Amino acid sequence: MTLSLEMLMYTCVRCKICTANLHPGEEEFLKLCPAFTRYGYFAYSGGGKCYLAQGLLEEALEPDEDMAEVLYHCTLCKTCAEQCATDQDPTSIAREVRNEFVRRTGAPPGDGKVIVKSTINYRNPYQQPKAMRYRWAKGLDIKDASKEQVDTLYYVGCTAAMIPERTHFALNTVKLLDAAGCRFGTLGRKEVCCGSTSFNLGGQDAFREVASENIDMINGLGVERVVTSCAGCYSIMKNEYPKLKRLNFEVFHFVEYLDELIRDGKLELTKKLDLEVTYHDPCHLGRYCELYDAPRRIIEALSGVELVEMPRNRENSWCCGAGAGVKTIYPDFALWTSEERIGEARETGAEALVTACPFCEGNLADGIAASGEGMDLYDITDLVLMALE
Repeated sequence: MTLSLEMLMYTCVRCKICTANLHPGEEEFLKLCPAFTRYGYFAYSGGGKCYLAQGLLEEALEPDEDMAEVLYHCTLCKTCAEQCATDQDPTSIAREVRNEFVRRTGAPPGDGKVIVKSTINYRNPYQQPKAMRYRWAKGLDIKDASKEQVDTLYYVGCTAAMIPERTHFALNTVKLLDAAGCRFGTLGRKEVCCGSTSFNLGGQDAFREVASENIDMINGLGVERVVTSCAGCYSIMKNEYPKLKRLNFEVFHFVEYLDELIRDGKLELTKKLDLEVTYHDPCHLGRYCELYDAPRRIIEALSGVELVEMPRNRENSWCCGAGAGVKTIYPDFALWTSEERIGEARETGAEALVTACPFCEGNLADGIAASGEGMDLYDITDLVLMALE
């Protein structure tokens, strides 16, 4: 644990401001921390993780099942860091405690250990063979960036490549890059996991292994930029990869790049859609990378589409509930968090919920299904293609 994190651990005043925010114009606090909101005990809050860190560092606590129950019931959504009155980062403490937990016990709890092991053995968290990584592109003529010189590498990510319900993220991205005349390619079967989930579970060895492999491979391509449609891949590449090695490329999330393409006139969005939508900010786009305006500019550029904001939006956005291994280890908590978000989306009166992350979309879809009430769910690229075609 670094000196700055140790200082935070001891200087956190346990005020619980990290769990909520007073919404402008309202007389009530918006609950923002999913774990604290669901379970009600201070240990589940950002400040509570500082107590856990102190207990581990001073050897007053042992990394056991009880600690894991609290420590891993957290999506690392970074709400606590955003709300902290003293501008500290309890999320980093929570992640470092996970790192220490894994150092002492050998693995994350439950099926979290499967994710880390799969990342090392299969180069993806889903225990899928390499052949599965490029099945989504069957029949498509896409350049192999390892064999042909391109300006832009489209890094697909494991979820968009391997989960059938989420492959539309990859297909849409390729269609839009092609429509805009971009000189792009993919790594095909050579692509490996970005390491984000292992990083957040405490599997630092697995993360460093795949991250270093990615950096070396992409640096050798000579591309100007890497574009990805996964918020988790984007966040880890943008924020953590430069700490390991020098990058010879820029990193963009596709909504960031798509916003640029639209504003530069590379895509003509001529079809009127007549749709009222609300937008869910993925944590790894918003709080981790402050990418709030680009997706909203894209929505505003769509003729006939009206954006109705949820009370919890932008830096105060409620997490989808899936991140940092929660969906795998504690699926009931992930579903509860998603249903909370779906209820908020419905209360806006919007016809559809829009997001920009395959992992968010997957858990939000589960929340819609569990609620028993229908609501349309789109990736932002779905809407852009509707307006383009």
